[in-house]
Amino acid sequence: MNTTNATPTGPAPVWDVINGFTSYWALSAALDLGLFDALAEHADSGKGLDAKQLATSIGAAEDTPVTVLAETLVALGLLAAVGSRFRLTPVAEHYLVSSAPASMAALVRHSPGPPGAWPGLAETIRTGAPDPAVTADLTALYPALVRATGPTQARVASAVAAELERRGWWPRQPTVVDLGCGSGAWLTALLRTRPSGTVIAVDRPNVLPIAEQAASEAGLREHVITVAGDYLEADLPVAAADVVVLAHVLRAEPAERARRLLARAVELAGADGVVVVVDYTRPDPARARHDDSDGEDRGAVCAAARHELLLSLTMLASTAGLGVTVADLRAWAEAAGAELVGSFEPVPRQHVRLIRSRTPEAIS
Repeated sequence: MNTTNATPTGPAPVWDVINGFTSYWALSAALDLGLFDALAEHADSGKGLDAKQLATSIGAAEDTPVTVLAETLVALGLLAAVGSRFRLTPVAEHYLVSSAPASMAALVRHSPGPPGAWPGLAETIRTGAPDPAVTADLTALYPALVRATGPTQARVASAVAAELERRGWWPRQPTVVDLGCGSGAWLTALLRTRPSGTVIAVDRPNVLPIAEQAASEAGLREHVITVAGDYLEADLPVAAADVVVLAHVLRAEPAERARRLLARAVELAGADGVVVVVDYTRPDPARARHDDSDGEDRGAVCAAARHELLLSLTMLASTAGLGVTVADLRAWAEAAGAELVGSFEPVPRQHVRLIRSRTPEAIS
């Protein structure tokens, strides 16, 4: 190959990864300082704040460090700059202001899992399991993590209720089993559309009080039966359900436990019910990359696949899970006598898949 005029290979991908670490901590610092909330308080004026005003608003001693942080956030697309003033972008307004209905401010802090998981990732990959101390830290982190997921999951759950209604799979008095109920966002969102329904909510003992509080605040506590324990083994007060929810639980489990959990959900749904799986499915390698028009795979991972792969790595760093693929879901559903009958994305990067029994009654 003639390389005389070839462009030298540059280190940009390496710098992108290094700068990803810096970008995360820039955003975390801005949240800790209340920077987005401070700008939101002055959003009505439409003028934004200059660095000195912004420094005063967040209690910073000098405006120059604030300028560096704010300009960095502009470069990341999280703030806008007009002249010497800074304003919220629509993304920041919707997802980084703490009082916003869809706020991800808490999720930014907790989604990466225990901080100690990452320095030990190489050893985790070498041995096949995270350090027990990391797993213990994750257990302690779960209450804060599930609260952080609440705003996003509430939006997804509301969209799922509408989809079930459209398909005729949402009876007037449904029985719902929520395996891994987390923040209670799913059970409250579903019950708001069916106030006479009943939800059996299953999760670990240190998480269930969060779901119970959410149900109480929504005035729906009497329609929720909570069951503490392993959602694979816990005794349930019902033998069948109209809807079984598996929201972001399969990817945190080893493959065999995930398969058994899906099988249990299919059994609970029976011939007439539906299993709702919401997860960041790990992409199959062949589908994760862009293919050029000449058919040669250039190995460039698409943005959606990158997101899902990084979340799978997050699971690997602190749990026994590796994420699940769509192929896994299809195979496990088929083995349980069911099939994947629909999928949609009600919120960006929140994939919902519907699974139903393959019995003649369900197909008809």
